[in-house]
Amino acid sequence: MADGQPTDAYRCGQLYAALAALERLGAPDGRATLDSKTTRAKASENPRGTLKLHLPRVMSHLMRAQKSPRGGEAVKVFRSIPELLPRSRELPGSLNHAQRDDFHQGCLAQEKALGAAAR
Repeated sequence: MADGQPTDAYRCGQLYAALAALERLGAPDGRATLDSKTTRAKASENPRGTLKLHLPRVMSHLMRAQKSPRGGEAVKVFRSIPELLPRSRELPGSLNHAQRDDFHQGCLAQEKALGAAAR
């Protein structure tokens, strides 16, 4: 964050956390495939590979979540997604070690910001 703005890696971490929360809110059992530590680790190495698979599913997660008591939370998460996209509007491929740390920090920050929706 040299210029005071989050790095694209950090934003991808935030985006990952938001997508996981939205998936969780729409899942009947409250679980998300993005909750997997293995999937999260892969995403931190190559966000493009993981996020490109999950971004197209956003609407279906939202639609399912709206049928649940937590539909309002899902709408808030859904609305936050555009602000979490990388500034370059391109999902980064391979991340180096420092960028992976940024990714994880972004995930943690977004989970904290989402509060109950992140659980």
